[in-house]
Amino acid sequence: METEMKNWKEYRLGEMINCNPQVKLEKGKQYNLIDIDSIEVGSRYVHGKELTTYDGQSGCHFQNGDTVMARITPCLENGKLAQVNCDSKIGFGSTELFVFRGIENKTDSDYVSNLMSMQFIRDLAANSMTGASGRQRADLKFVKRIKWNFPPLPIQQKIASILSTYDNLIQIYKKQIEDLQTCASELYKEWFVRFRFPGYQTTQFENGIPADWEYKKISEMYNTTSGGTPSRTNSSYYENGNIPWVKTGELLDTLIMDTEEYITQEGLENSSAKMIVPGSLLCSMYAGVGKLGINVIPMTCSQATCVFTPKADISIWYLFFWLARNKEYLESISFGAAQQNISQDVIKKITVLFPEESIAKSFDEKIKPIYKKIQNLMQQIKNLTQQRDLLLPRLMSGKLEVE
Repeated sequence: METEMKNWKEYRLGEMINCNPQVKLEKGKQYNLIDIDSIEVGSRYVHGKELTTYDGQSGCHFQNGDTVMARITPCLENGKLAQVNCDSKIGFGSTELFVFRGIENKTDSDYVSNLMSMQFIRDLAANSMTGASGRQRADLKFVKRIKWNFPPLPIQQKIASILSTYDNLIQIYKKQIEDLQTCASELYKEWFVRFRFPGYQTTQFENGIPADWEYKKISEMYNTTSGGTPSRTNSSYYENGNIPWVKTGELLDTLIMDTEEYITQEGLENSSAKMIVPGSLLCSMYAGVGKLGINVIPMTCSQATCVFTPKADISIWYLFFWLARNKEYLESISFGAAQQNISQDVIKKITVLFPEESIAKSFDEKIKPIYKKIQNLMQQIKNLTQQRDLLLPRLMSGKLEVE
């Protein structure tokens, strides 16, 4: 280890990393746009939004391989950081993003991306924040002065290669999940939009829908409730908590395997939060109306979430896909100008066409194995991410030899 690390040298980040590098863009041409919302916490790469015409607007410029990092609170603290891999090869983005790139013959851009993702570096950057409460931003001059012990370029490349093995496998699993979710969504559309469900050929239709299907209010088929937020002034409600507490930002239209935050039993008892049984459907009512999730483990949630549980033997998956397909309708019946929201009372009165019971059960039998596969893949991603996160500081600090 001593032999390997004797060539490692301490530099300031600004000496070894190209910070906010220049990228020439042409006005009137289209490039991928990256804003903070484009970056998914925990995802190594960001591909950007659809092609957008560049008209000289202010903001960051980047090329593939660059790392974009949020500089505003709380996005920086939450880990909004990713390496660019967009179709247009170069592009532009939010003024709230820093851009970092390796310097030729000095630093490897993949190594730089891993370095900037380290909690140690992000904590230091967060300490440099200034500005009004809630809109504070990190200071790039401060970030550039942070000191780090850099290994020689070949060692940087070996470290990045080891970590990329994990990242690439995680991306493969994420793509498999996307494909499975597409398969499930197409099955729903085939059965309940195109009405090509098993036995449709002999089914009697009236006014374009099966005669034995019924329009019912959601409240007739599902119980609804919402959660609560324990007092933030009482830190003991969160310290060493073991009850998962899900926020609307964690509803990603798929399974909920875990949460970022936990509360204590005391926090649960001293708030309107309620335990949610596994297999319940969660739907956001504020700040992005209609985001969905189905919990795999017992958990609780904020008051901004509506929770559905079946009253009878009716598929929770049918409502999941109906709400996902009708998100624009949910937004249209929401209230509020600055921030849209929808109430439980409004949700309960929504009328949905429900299929005949045997069709709903057959749909469940088709959907459940798909989401079981998704659950297994999500668990593998979680395991790989944990292993990678354990390796990252040890490799970057030289405590673990890359050989």
